[in-house]
Amino acid sequence: MKNIIIGICACVLTGILLLTVYTLHGRQIRKTELNQALDAGLKQTVDQTGTRHTDGPKSNEEMIALFLEKFMMQIESDSRVEVEVLDADYEKGLLSAEATLYYKHPNGKEGSVSACKTVIREAFRTEEPAEYCDVEYVVNGNSYKSYHVQKGTTLMIPGAPVSSGKVFKGWRELDGADVISLVGQIVERDCIFVAVFQ
Repeated sequence: MKNIIIGICACVLTGILLLTVYTLHGRQIRKTELNQALDAGLKQTVDQTGTRHTDGPKSNEEMIALFLEKFMMQIESDSRVEVEVLDADYEKGLLSAEATLYYKHPNGKEGSVSACKTVIREAFRTEEPAEYCDVEYVVNGNSYKSYHVQKGTTLMIPGAPVSSGKVFKGWRELDGADVISLVGQIVERDCIFVAVFQ
């Protein structure tokens, strides 16, 4: 009887420990995702402002709309996100925002992580404007995710797609036949990747 009670207590403590580790790990993943999304959205938006970019935003409102679009493209999780633009000045290349991501803990309670960042365009750049590439992921003939990223950056890989009754095997290039590893690849051109299921 004593061994049964010890076993039950050990199982309960192990469960609590696993739940705590899972909760902390989930919080860290969401914090990292939010920081990266906010950073990328702000930098990409500010890079497209200024006199060198004729297709860039022409007002603070357009700058904010462009930022929100770029920011939301970076969010992979199904969490609720609130964004507050603290300051925007398209002429000076200034953009500041705070974002909060709300999610559910394994125990059902709501948790949140926040990030606040400010980006200012360099006033005296001598290098050429950044080049951007379009990367699209296609699942069952439909666009799954698409990214507009700076050339030379590491490829962003979306979460694994789901197709009814099939197992996701990986991604292949549009004109390729074999599944390829995308981890660590550098974006050098526009790319289209197609999901492979078995």
